[in-house]
Amino acid sequence: MKKILLSLAALCLTTGVFAEGYQVNNMSAKQTAMGHVGTAMKLNSESIFFNPAASVFQKSKFDISVGFTGILSSVRFRHNPTMENGYKSGDLQKSDNGLSTPIHAYFNYKPSDRWAIGLGFYVPDGSSMKWGDNWTGAHLVQEINLAAYTVQPTVSFKITDKLSIGVGATITWGNFDLSRALMPVGKGSEDIAKMIRAYASKLPAGHPMAGQAEQIAKEFETEYHDVALVSAKLQGDANVAVGVNAGILYDINERWSVGMTWRSRMNMKVDRGTAAMRFGDQKIAQYVAMFDKISGGAISQLLPPLDKGTFRTELPLPTSVTWGISFRPNPKWELSADLQWVGWSAYKDLTVTFNEPELGIAPIYSVKNYSNTVAYRVGAQYTPGKLLTLRLGAYVDESPVSSDYLNPETPSMAKLTYTTGFSLRPTKGMSIDVAYAYVTSCDPERTGSYPIYDYKDPNPDKKPTSVFTGNYSLHANVFSVGMNFNF
Repeated sequence: MKKILLSLAALCLTTGVFAEGYQVNNMSAKQTAMGHVGTAMKLNSESIFFNPAASVFQKSKFDISVGFTGILSSVRFRHNPTMENGYKSGDLQKSDNGLSTPIHAYFNYKPSDRWAIGLGFYVPDGSSMKWGDNWTGAHLVQEINLAAYTVQPTVSFKITDKLSIGVGATITWGNFDLSRALMPVGKGSEDIAKMIRAYASKLPAGHPMAGQAEQIAKEFETEYHDVALVSAKLQGDANVAVGVNAGILYDINERWSVGMTWRSRMNMKVDRGTAAMRFGDQKIAQYVAMFDKISGGAISQLLPPLDKGTFRTELPLPTSVTWGISFRPNPKWELSADLQWVGWSAYKDLTVTFNEPELGIAPIYSVKNYSNTVAYRVGAQYTPGKLLTLRLGAYVDESPVSSDYLNPETPSMAKLTYTTGFSLRPTKGMSIDVAYAYVTSCDPERTGSYPIYDYKDPNPDKKPTSVFTGNYSLHANVFSVGMNFNF
């Protein structure tokens, strides 16, 4: 049991470190308002992210853009009707997520008509999910917070007046923390109550604990039946990984432009993840310690010493290719569309290896079998005058996660997003950019399950010991604010 719980804890730690459910599509307030298109547009310093080839087309010598985004997301979960619950749907449970605030900053310098060099900083992945300590799936996840950070030095070259290329090095690192219960809420208290009764029955007559055992067992069954008895908080920092963001842009004529970008795959490695343990309250800790002495350490075998172990693992950030087209029917209007392919099939499995051989845990193998995805983005902007630009957009982002592996840590589903926003230019060389996006699932809800295995050996063909299944729905409100300066 000790090995099973420790393995499950480590596995749950790493499954969502940089997964699709936490991708951030907010690298610019302007482009967020346009459905996050931009591959075939000339966005000055912000092209460092959207298409490095386009940054050489900026008209000023210097361009600086900074901004931040606030993401408020909410996920709802309800257990499916089963024979065990009398064929009734479970109670509706909601996440209580905090505000995520990814930021971005870009600087671009154009020393000549043919060259431009720049530097970008952005958060391509980052979010939070908080279900609470004592919800139904606490043994899978209670709370997770994660972020990936990228610095991108970039160079862009104009081959002809209509054709340019650009390339940037994506230097990426990350950190995260995750909390989860080591035993399912309810079942854990039942198991400990049974264990207390079993060992109390073996106590000699007149033992001071004999009279209290039954009372304490009942307390676990009544007062703690809906409490996560013990939880672990796991933390890790990913090593720096280096990839490439390269692009090409071509002006067909004054009205039409096309572009393409390629982002290389990167492998994020965690060398020494750590953990800390906590009990639901001090009374639980005292009871566990008390009966652990009587049982000769049997109860502590249910509670693995996570705080004494470290682990290593590796997770791919997949390749992506984006094609874009932009149309300018007149000086006031620009319409654009992007099509992005993401090679999520690179995420076939996950292996977690413990650094301390004395723990006696074999490497954990978990099948993921993610699928490649496509995202469709469209946007438009209208500039009625020098002081104002209005924007509108939408995009659909497919989910790479099979319904057979749908986890409340990353309740991934196809997302439909509507966006709008505007820019104000109170003075020459400056703009204030504002955007709002509403994110929802393409379907009202998604039914999925997550298999829980006995990880005593790395055999991917085993049947799960249990399955966590239910219906998920989600939505998010996203606000972005940015400022741009050029001179």
